[in-house]
Amino acid sequence: MSIFFQIPQQSRYIATSTIFTASYNAPTPGRYDFDVPTNQNLAVIELQPGVVYLLERYSSGGTLSENSFLESIDIFPELTIKRSLSGQIIYQRPIPIVNYADGIESAAWIFSDLGSNDFLTLSLTGSLKQLPAMVGIGEVKLQVGLSIYAIDSAYYNTAFRDVQNISIGQRNRT
Repeated sequence: MSIFFQIPQQSRYIATSTIFTASYNAPTPGRYDFDVPTNQNLAVIELQPGVVYLLERYSSGGTLSENSFLESIDIFPELTIKRSLSGQIIYQRPIPIVNYADGIESAAWIFSDLGSNDFLTLSLTGSLKQLPAMVGIGEVKLQVGLSIYAIDSAYYNTAFRDVQNISIGQRNRT
């Protein structure tokens, strides 16, 4: 079931940028490994109670040329987006970073009802092998940007919850 309401004009647009770093040989010898604690559960925004958030698009890029990035992939970098308090994963599967992208549509809805200290977090895993052209490069950075709308409209939020309740009710009846 979809929501077909127009995003209210008073909604806040939030552009985020998160940088993930992989150092050569740490912790995996011969690799640039993103699966390290410093790239896990990075807080992007604090989710405010009673606000509906639309994660509309994402973009990615990095410090390597896109060709070098693609050629050096050992284990595809994968992005996981989740909530900090509930641990709820926003997308069913991690988003693979298979190339540099600008403005990829990725609509996901989040309703915040858990109170303060609930953050939207990002984690990145995966690794790159070192190509001859990368000798001397001590670290590789990948940047992920999210385009988010914070919708704080009583009418919209009520309609959103009603649609959620109908969807849940229909699923429980089958």
